[in-house]
Amino acid sequence: MKTWISKAAIGAALAVACSTAMAADGQFFVNGEAAGQDTAFNNLRDRDPTSWAGALRLGYLWNTGPYSWGIETGYVDLGKVAGTNFNLVSSEGGPYDPLRISAKTHGEILGGNFKVHYGDYRWFVSARAGWFHSQTSENVHDTLGLITGSAHASDNGFYAGVGVGYDFTQHLGLSLNYDLFHSQAPGIWQGHFGTSMYGGTLEYRF
Repeated sequence: MKTWISKAAIGAALAVACSTAMAADGQFFVNGEAAGQDTAFNNLRDRDPTSWAGALRLGYLWNTGPYSWGIETGYVDLGKVAGTNFNLVSSEGGPYDPLRISAKTHGEILGGNFKVHYGDYRWFVSARAGWFHSQTSENVHDTLGLITGSAHASDNGFYAGVGVGYDFTQHLGLSLNYDLFHSQAPGIWQGHFGTSMYGGTLEYRF
């Protein structure tokens, strides 16, 4: 039911953008981001190297002088966090058998964005925020190999981010961004956690 609601919301947002596109001074856009990530699972030691994250977004921007604002939707893959929690131990193996935990998160986004251009109009700073429908999968096993388990959770959270970039042409731009995604995951970890995503975005406008 929640997945259906998220898809319906994204479809409605695109319909609104399409219906106003011909009447507004603006552009459709699509962008892709490659990024590193840091997931705030506390008490994890011996972590695996930071995994890659990424995003694909599309939407519409309205332009007035140096300002642009619009609506965006898309898909975000926040990569994986994995490590050992020495505070959690297996009931089978006892205090010398800590648990190894790994989790992957992805989901859909729907929100708004804002840009301010400076100087010759090519440089800009940006901000975005909105709704994040997170889907998290977790795997747990002990270090002695006595137990294993998994869980999956999805719920509604939020995201927010800032960036700085440069437009090479009216249609093509590049930016560096930092985004924070707050995931709700009942039954996984503490039921919620944040993931920082920092990387580069290439955007095409048409």
